[in-house]
Amino acid sequence: MNNDNRNINGNTNNRRRSNRYSNQKNYRNSNYRNYTRSSDGYDNRNKNGYYHNYSTSKQQSLQSDEMKFSDELDTSFVDGKRKKKEKIVHELNQSYEKEQAQEKKVLKKKLRLGRVVIALFVFAVLFMSVGVGVSYFFLPKDVEEKVVTKVEKRVVMDENIVFLGDSITDFYDLEKYYPDLKVVNSGVDGNLTEDILEDMEERVYQYNPSKVILLIGTNDIQQGFDSEEIISNIEKILENIKENRPYATLYLQSIYPVVEGEDMVGIRTNQLIYEINQSLESYCEKQDITYIDLYPLLLDPESSEDMLEDGYTEDGLHLNDSGYGVVTNEISKYIK
Repeated sequence: MNNDNRNINGNTNNRRRSNRYSNQKNYRNSNYRNYTRSSDGYDNRNKNGYYHNYSTSKQQSLQSDEMKFSDELDTSFVDGKRKKKEKIVHELNQSYEKEQAQEKKVLKKKLRLGRVVIALFVFAVLFMSVGVGVSYFFLPKDVEEKVVTKVEKRVVMDENIVFLGDSITDFYDLEKYYPDLKVVNSGVDGNLTEDILEDMEERVYQYNPSKVILLIGTNDIQQGFDSEEIISNIEKILENIKENRPYATLYLQSIYPVVEGEDMVGIRTNQLIYEINQSLESYCEKQDITYIDLYPLLLDPESSEDMLEDGYTEDGLHLNDSGYGVVTNEISKYIK
């Protein structure tokens, strides 16, 4: 074959290859829009060789299968677990609420107990304070020295016997007749019952006496006071001492007899003295007050009428040493 024919044949072959390539390219281009890749990475091709997009239909199929599977699946055990969990949570909440309520009750009890303890403590402190104050104010105290007669400096004592009255008490030598006792002479010459009532603090209370021995009334008779008023004032003196010094033991002496007709005696009469003494004795019995009846012990045994023994007095009213001796012997029976 010559060169011309080779050239012609060569060109012919080239045109054929070119046309086949072009046809193939057009074929691929014409079906490119139908080509898609599936979700699993493989091409889907129809029976005629064309590519189709099956991804959407396959997904819908899977979803349909899943819904069908879920409808057929038994989920009762899941519901049971959920209910059991809800029950457990409910029980835990109830248990927690009960614990909280119990803790509140315990806290309230502790608070109430604390308030009671604090109240008792405050009450005990107040009670002790009041007790100390009362004991300091009322109870007899120790003394640094013995007080026997009226002195400017007066000291409180444990056993502190106060003799209260008028001149008959004032002239009574207590240190001589009671050397072993702690005594205070609170007698004032010329005193009436009213004088003592107006000065109870100085005459009695300041000594915090353990015993009080009262003799008063003869000067009231001399001043002409009514017997009922005299008796009433003596009762008030005793009642005031009992109220303000309740621990003190009270003793009331009978009014002493006199020697009628003596200048010092004045208008005093033994009849009136005796009548007043009878009323005072009756009062003491009712009030549980010790009554020391010295009236009959000081009478003259040889006289047909009530009369102070001459050997016991110098002026018919006040006692001498012999008379005070009789008084001391009788009073000592009560206070020793």
